[in-house]
Amino acid sequence: MRHQSTPRKSREMRYNDTTKSPSRHWATVAVLLAALACSVPARAAETSPCPPDWEPQICQLKSVVEVLKKEHLTEIDVPAFLDETIRLGVKTLPYARFLTAEEQLEQVKKDERTRNGAPGIGIIFETQPDGLHIIDVVPEAPAALAGVLTGDLVVAMDDNSLVGGGNADVTKYAGGEIGAPLKLTLLRGAKRQRLQFTLVRAIIKPRPATAKRLAGDVLYTRMASFPEPAIGDYIDAVQAERKKGPPIKGVILDLRINGGGALNAAIGITALFSGRNKTAMVTLQRDDKTQHRISTNWPDYNLPVMKDQDPLAPLQADDWWLNVPLIVLVDDQSASAAEATAAALKDLGRAKLLGTPTYGKGMAQNGMGTRDGTYLVLTNARNLRPNGCPMEGYGVVPDWIVAPRKDADMDGVQLGYREVDIPRAAYASKSAPDPFADVRKERQRLRDRRALAKLDISRSTTLPQKEFASDKDWQLKQALNALAGKPVQVVSVNPRFMPAQPACIKLDNQT
Repeated sequence: MRHQSTPRKSREMRYNDTTKSPSRHWATVAVLLAALACSVPARAAETSPCPPDWEPQICQLKSVVEVLKKEHLTEIDVPAFLDETIRLGVKTLPYARFLTAEEQLEQVKKDERTRNGAPGIGIIFETQPDGLHIIDVVPEAPAALAGVLTGDLVVAMDDNSLVGGGNADVTKYAGGEIGAPLKLTLLRGAKRQRLQFTLVRAIIKPRPATAKRLAGDVLYTRMASFPEPAIGDYIDAVQAERKKGPPIKGVILDLRINGGGALNAAIGITALFSGRNKTAMVTLQRDDKTQHRISTNWPDYNLPVMKDQDPLAPLQADDWWLNVPLIVLVDDQSASAAEATAAALKDLGRAKLLGTPTYGKGMAQNGMGTRDGTYLVLTNARNLRPNGCPMEGYGVVPDWIVAPRKDADMDGVQLGYREVDIPRAAYASKSAPDPFADVRKERQRLRDRRALAKLDISRSTTLPQKEFASDKDWQLKQALNALAGKPVQVVSVNPRFMPAQPACIKLDNQT
């Protein structure tokens, strides 16, 4: 996506247009340069035209803009040029984004629409360098009705390539109003059959929480994401099922393919099952020393949608939430708020985890306005588990490591794209070099070797959401075995594919 100039080629083309003898021409140039070197007096050090508190590179940028304004062939849009300069620089930092005033206003509107349903086509995807890997398709949504399948690779939207792009590119091309068409170009299957679908955007309403009673009075619950209303939605779904029959003897909380959302919603779910006065998370601020404790007490999980009303307050007399046996399902796509919930429930001794190691996004973002209505989203904290261990890059390792399928290729499962695979710009941290550079290279080397071997990639893919809670759900079967006290069929993992155990820190008087 970055455009690299080719100055040498440009010079050669220019000189070849004016001379038939390149060797004679370069000899003449050499003589002229030597003469100029002897005749031009040494220049005194220039006084910087910029204020002394400016970074030298900011002054350089100002000089570049001034030259472009005077010498460029066409008149350039300087504000747009500078916006894009800032955007590209900020984009190299982890999870950072720069938004213009217009983009920030549109983002606010988008967030509001998302709460009540937003225009879309109904795909759940993972952004990778070769495009969008569809990991699930929302039933009855436009994509599903048109025939888009789990496992398809989207390489373009409206003929705009997504190869090498990021989430910002997806947002740019996929955004649109209800009824507006969106053309998808995708590759399907091992033969990479190229297909095109033209879909019409419809309202996709969020359904973050579902629950259903299984045999043996076990309650299967699923959180697909953590939007602001997640806590209330989850409580409502569980309570509705509890009223339908005998007492629930165990709960399975499914956080697979849950990319996170509002961190406070994750804290609220932790508080729901673990009770008050517990440490749900600790954040480290900029100096990596200042600890901030986030507890399971109100209002640490307050969100605007709650309007300052604690959704857990009516449940304080219901001990069922604190005592019912609980197993949490996780996989390599359980990220951010989802893996924070799993880690907290595990560390507090409230739940056992089953599945595969999580994605490993252990950083928190915050947004703040800058000048003239522009907005900056930046990473402002590192999240620690209640036991003092980081999640960034490492993820959370379950108590029972269970493959997504009985015959899964676990090497391939472990090599699925995760936080540890995201390269960090060399200048992103002056004090701490990239801790995952070596393991990242090793993981890519192993991927390349497996690609040459032409292995069956279907055996190492994430279980599609539509198969959750079905007869094909091997991890769910093992969770039911665990609740029933039966043996769980676990697997071992190759330590070469993952970072070494993280260095945990001692927390300051946490409970």
